[in-house]
Amino acid sequence: MTDYPFQIAVLIQKSIVGVLTDEEQRQLTQWVAESDEHARMYQEFVRAGFLEKARSEHYQFQVEEGYCRFLSGKQKSDRLRIGKRWGSAAAMGALIIGVALAFLFRTQDGVDTNLPVGGVIKLGKTGAVLTLSDGQQVVLSDSLETRLKERNADICVRGKRLDYSSGDTVFLGGYNTITVPRGGEYQLILADGTRVWLNAETELKYPVAFTGEVREVMLEGEAYFEVAKNVSRPFVVKAGQLDIKVLGTSFNVKAYPSETQQATLVQGKVEVRAENYFRELQPGEQLNYSSEGPEIRKVDVKAYTSWKDQRFVFNDDLLEEVIHKIGRWYDVEFILRNPEVREIRFTGNLPKYRELEQVLNKLELTTHIRFVQDGRVIEVFAE
Repeated sequence: MTDYPFQIAVLIQKSIVGVLTDEEQRQLTQWVAESDEHARMYQEFVRAGFLEKARSEHYQFQVEEGYCRFLSGKQKSDRLRIGKRWGSAAAMGALIIGVALAFLFRTQDGVDTNLPVGGVIKLGKTGAVLTLSDGQQVVLSDSLETRLKERNADICVRGKRLDYSSGDTVFLGGYNTITVPRGGEYQLILADGTRVWLNAETELKYPVAFTGEVREVMLEGEAYFEVAKNVSRPFVVKAGQLDIKVLGTSFNVKAYPSETQQATLVQGKVEVRAENYFRELQPGEQLNYSSEGPEIRKVDVKAYTSWKDQRFVFNDDLLEEVIHKIGRWYDVEFILRNPEVREIRFTGNLPKYRELEQVLNKLELTTHIRFVQDGRVIEVFAE
């Protein structure tokens, strides 16, 4: 039997609710018997209270504490979700996704990522969940290469990215949603050839094929776009309060809840709207939009786009902003223990694919701070 995470998760979910067929029961029993680790994981997922916990979480996917959390620390009502409020069926969906992501992030390297106190934090990796227009969910990883069929639309899964442009996408209606967890990243090519890089803790909703006069997608989180030029069909990104309209260009959008929303233009030209505000950005300009209103400033775009090139670049950034970025990538939570820590600034260029301990050591050496790790919680003290 395959170790494909989603298929195993479905079998476990069916086992919990008692609807396994004889053949499915045989497959699950075989998988559990393959190793002590499989048996231990199965017992962990079916233990009393796991399903009730999934059902009680209304707007996040969560696995047990210590697993790689899916959308950790987020309780909000404005996520881009397919469907309304969660009922028992959606709780089952949470269970499936939670279990599947646990397999993806725990067994992809053959290593259990449950952490002892003070244990080593594994760095992020390629991974996401794709929700098709009929609600089916597929767990994506850099080792998965296949072709998905949705009515008459072909979707190519090519390891680290999805590709809608290379197949037959003559498709009327239908949206897909790709959700990247904390500690993850992913790429996709939309049906029009637009390339999108998705950062950790990000969700993008988009049509399987663009059929109207406007190519429109909806974003929560952070993404970098290289838009395929089409003068007759503008491309629009709806992200929080921002509407960004382009014909063909490259830009970065950051729209996490409770954070300042940003649009950073790399090349070309974009039109940005936010409520009654309108502005055309030029290359090297950034719009910051918060409760205090809009602010335009000239920036070094590399500091805001380097994440897609596997680097962290900081340019006199507040430490609070630095640890937000690091926390998403390594799926850890930072707690600032001294008020003065918030005013510390950091400049540096760090590889993204580096152990967290090395990143924290670099910050300690160049700033007057100290980190104390307790599992996935890291306390920050002023020296």
